[in-house]
Amino acid sequence: MVNQVQTNLSQGSSLSKGIEEYKDENFEEALEIFIKARKEDPSSSLAAFYLGLTYKQLMNYKEASVNLRDAIKLEPAIKEAVIELIEVLYNLNEIKEAKEWLNIAEKEGIKPAQTAFLKGLILLKENNNLEAIRSFEKSKQIDPSLATPADFQIGIAYLKEKNLKEAREKFRAIVIVSPESDLSAFAREYEDAITKRLALEREWRFNAGIAYQYDDNVILNPEIEIAGIPKGEDWATVATFNAGYTPRLLGPWTINTQYSLYINRHRRIETHDIMSHTLTIVPGYNFRNSSFNLFLSYNYTWLNDQRYLYFISASPQLNIALGENHIGQVSAGYSKKEFIWTETTTGISIGPDEDRDADVFDASIGWIYLFSGGRGFMNLKYEFSSENTDGRNWSYIGNRGSANILIPLLANLRMNISGEVFHQNYRDVHTIFGIKRRDKIYSASGVISYEFYKGASFLLQYAHIRDDSNIPIYDYKRNIYSAGIEYRF
Repeated sequence: MVNQVQTNLSQGSSLSKGIEEYKDENFEEALEIFIKARKEDPSSSLAAFYLGLTYKQLMNYKEASVNLRDAIKLEPAIKEAVIELIEVLYNLNEIKEAKEWLNIAEKEGIKPAQTAFLKGLILLKENNNLEAIRSFEKSKQIDPSLATPADFQIGIAYLKEKNLKEAREKFRAIVIVSPESDLSAFAREYEDAITKRLALEREWRFNAGIAYQYDDNVILNPEIEIAGIPKGEDWATVATFNAGYTPRLLGPWTINTQYSLYINRHRRIETHDIMSHTLTIVPGYNFRNSSFNLFLSYNYTWLNDQRYLYFISASPQLNIALGENHIGQVSAGYSKKEFIWTETTTGISIGPDEDRDADVFDASIGWIYLFSGGRGFMNLKYEFSSENTDGRNWSYIGNRGSANILIPLLANLRMNISGEVFHQNYRDVHTIFGIKRRDKIYSASGVISYEFYKGASFLLQYAHIRDDSNIPIYDYKRNIYSAGIEYRF
C-alpha cells in the first residue's frame, strides 16, 4: 500500500525519515516522527496518511480513523486512504460509516480487489453470507494474490450458513494449496473441527435399547390395604427404538423429525403391557443469540394390546443465550388427549365423571448451564399446566418444578440425576369421595451409563415416585429398577 503512494521528498527530511522507519516496521519510532510532522505541517495529507497507517499497525484504530479521514479531506487527497479507512472502521465495528466509504471506493474504482474483499468482510459481519461469498470470489478474480485469504473467508461464510461440506472443502484447499501460509494452520483446525461435527451431525440417527425391569407397584396400589387388590410388583422387558432425521438446511432454518417406539411387556400383569408410538416434527429458526422451535407431536398408545390413548400437541419454544454456557428457555403448549377405552380392564364401564379426554394448556420457563466442554449440563425448569377434562374427577391445575444434571465422570462413564415436584389441585369436588383432590407427586431418578464400545452403552437405572394424595386410594409409592443396553448408530 505504501509503495503506491508517491512520496514528495520536498516536504522535509523528517517525513522521509518516518517513512523509512515505517517501511522497516519500526512503528513506535515512526509514530513519534509522524506526530511531529503533522504538528509542523497540519495541512499535509501525506503526513496524515502515514500517521493513520502507523496507528493502524499499532491497533489504535480510533486515532487511525481520525488521521485517515484527514488524508482524504486534505489537498491533495490520497485515494488509498479510503481503503485503509474502511478496514479501520470495520475493526471499530462502525459499519454504517464503513459502508459509506465503501460506496465511494466502488464508484471511483479505488483498488477494486481490496474493495471487494472489504465488502465481503462487512457483508459477513452483517450475516449476509451468500453476498459476502460473491464479493470474496470477485476479489480473488481481480487479484489472484488474494485467493488464500478470500477462500478462508468464504469457508467462514459457508460455516455460518451451516453448509459444512462446502466450508470443509474451502479449508482443505487452503491446506493443500498454501501449506506454508499463516492461514493454513487455522484452516487445518477448522477442517478437523468440521469433520468431527459432520460425524456427530449425521442426518439419520438411530437408537435401539433393551432392558430388564423390576417394578414394585405396576398397578399403583395405594398405601392403604384394600381387600381383593392383587400384588402390584412384577418384572418386565422394555424395548425402545428411535429413528431421527435432521437434514442439513442452508441458512438459519432447521428441521428435526423423530419416530419413537416404546414397548413394555410384563411377566405376570399383562393388563399393563404398553406399546407406544410417537412421531415428532420440530421446525426451527436460528437467530444470532437465540433460536425458535415449534414442537409438533402425535402419540398413539396401546394398553393390554388394545387401543388406549392418542394425543396431539404443539409447543413453541424460544431459546436465548444468556452468556457463555448459559441458556434460557421459554415455552407454551397445547395438547389434545383422547382416551379410547369405554370400560376398564375388569369390564367396569367408565362413567362420564371419569372421562379423561382433555384439552391441556401449559407454559414453562427454564435455565440450562453447560459445563465440561458441553459434555455435561444442569437444567432447572418450572411449568404451569391446566388440564381440562370432560370428566369432573380429573380436571386440575398443575405446578411442576424439576431439576436435571448430567455429569461426565469419565470419558465413557456418565451419571444423570433428576428430581421433580408436581402439585395437582383438582378443580371439582370428587363425585365419589366428596372432597377436592390434592396430589403432591415427588419423583427422583438416577442413571449410570457406561459406553463399553463405540455407540454401545450399559445402563443401570433407579426411579422412585411418591404420590401424596389427600384421597387415600390415589396415595401410593413406586420403585423401579432396571438394567439394559443401548446402541446408537
